[in-house]
Amino acid sequence: MKFSVFRLLAVFLVSSAALSAEEPMLPQALGTGASFHADGPRGFLKPSKSIKPPVSAVAAVPAPAIVQSPTAETRLRRLVVVSGSMTPEAIRDTILACGQTRKPVTTAGGVNAPAPMLSDLAGLFGSTVTEDTQKKVLETVRKGMGSSVKPLQRVEVVGWLPSEGVMAVAVYPES
Repeated sequence: MKFSVFRLLAVFLVSSAALSAEEPMLPQALGTGASFHADGPRGFLKPSKSIKPPVSAVAAVPAPAIVQSPTAETRLRRLVVVSGSMTPEAIRDTILACGQTRKPVTTAGGVNAPAPMLSDLAGLFGSTVTEDTQKKVLETVRKGMGSSVKPLQRVEVVGWLPSEGVMAVAVYPES
């Protein structure tokens, strides 16, 4: 079947006539463009109603409190080793951030924890925190951070996040 140019032209004319017949169903502007703007309002109209988002009844959850000593049932789950030169706000932010992670030991403020110290600390995680447990953690960090070349460092507990079992320890270099 060969289509001639006349058949193709006829199909084109019929389809354009069908489209032009449907055109009056589309919305049309009233009057000419210049008179429409002259008679009607210019610019945007102010909405008659505004939609506001629903008010939630849930209040913002406050950040957990950082305390100096844990409760009797607290278990050591995570340890944060920070530099003693960090500000209290930076230490607090680090403790809160560590409560959201799964890493057992986090270091901050330029402190590097050697691998032998991490392996020595592994046996203390999961145990109920007592004064003896805290002393063992402090002693392990002190021995692990010190070496024969540089002097031992002073280590102290700077905060607890008991709900998460996070203990923060600050390391101070001896002068």
